[in-house]
Amino acid sequence: MEYKKPVKIVFDTDIGGDCDDAGTLAMLHRLCDKGEAELLAVTHCYASPYVAGCIDAINKFYGRSVPVGINYDLPRESRGVYAGALCDHFENDYPAKTWGTEKAAPDTLTVLRKTLAGAEDGSVTLVVTGALNSMAKLLRSDPDEFSLLSGEELIKQKIARTVVMGGRFFESWPMVIYPDGNVNGNPVTWEWNVKGTGMPDARVAVEDWPGELVLASYELGSYIKTMVGYPNRAPKGDPVALAYEIHNHGTGRCSWDQTAMLEAVRPGVYWNYHKFGRITVDDEFVTHWEASEEHRHTYMLPKADYEDIRKVMDDLIDGK
Repeated sequence: MEYKKPVKIVFDTDIGGDCDDAGTLAMLHRLCDKGEAELLAVTHCYASPYVAGCIDAINKFYGRSVPVGINYDLPRESRGVYAGALCDHFENDYPAKTWGTEKAAPDTLTVLRKTLAGAEDGSVTLVVTGALNSMAKLLRSDPDEFSLLSGEELIKQKIARTVVMGGRFFESWPMVIYPDGNVNGNPVTWEWNVKGTGMPDARVAVEDWPGELVLASYELGSYIKTMVGYPNRAPKGDPVALAYEIHNHGTGRCSWDQTAMLEAVRPGVYWNYHKFGRITVDDEFVTHWEASEEHRHTYMLPKADYEDIRKVMDDLIDGK
């Protein structure tokens, strides 16, 4: 599988709660530094007074200023686990005081449609590591001042592939980190990013998604613990180090979101794929693959050794 470098990334995240989103954004910046990726925009699947500032603070630390959008359809007042701290303590264009003013970050849909409209056809990789509401919102969108295309048409024309951290697919998978009580492995159950999306958005985003859709299953990142001790070795003033310190005192974290981003920028290097078909979401938010010649949906399968992948991720974060 060959994709033109640098891979042009639009990143939709739920950063501010779990720290793997912050680690993923940092890893993406390092991949940009290496010339492997180009960051076009970062959007958030919900809105709060702090998440845009949190994103922009990390971007500015790595020397990049890109469009940031937040989803005003899903407003929250919460500071999150670390979003408030990063927004308050690091330079950014969207401090909390801009919330509700003309200086606040634009809506996610505005950023997505404007960015895609300005991109070359078939050039964008969309990476999603939170709830899937932004995907559904884009897919349903109507023509606007940025493009005469509908959301579905814009996706088909501009997005080469979409990589989502979401879903669970493995019927017998020993989960040492989050066991479900089944000694023979985990029964397939719902995964948070899909369930947290709610209905009908979860079905719209997954089942109706046009083009290539790759799901990085929850199980894959659960075995890859990265960022152990990062706050102690990070450069001074690193907002990502503070995110990991606040979240778990620098003890490291599973790398669910990093699996999606690494696959997006280096496709096929560390994971294999199930054959293309259609991914569906049942009433319990469990994801299923079914045969289909009309869809290009798949999910990632183990390939490289977990420890090797961990080292790749940590080395990237450390600028190696």
